[in-house]
Amino acid sequence: MVYWIHIARAIDRVTLHRDRCSEVPSSISGSDFWEGGWFDYPDKERALAAMEQAGTTEERKCALCKP
Repeated sequence: MVYWIHIARAIDRVTLHRDRCSEVPSSISGSDFWEGGWFDYPDKERALAAMEQAGTTEERKCALCKP
């Protein structure tokens, strides 16, 4: 299973999603670590580590897919 994190720097938040979540866009382009975007990880441990390093104040798990 692939996990996605969505970094939203404008609202200072990072959110964890599962690969089949309806909030994950079907085509992702323009992701940039400094501005934010969508990033995929092969396992939950790596995704959680990336969330911690994202530099945002708020960390959430998606309420729809409940990863």
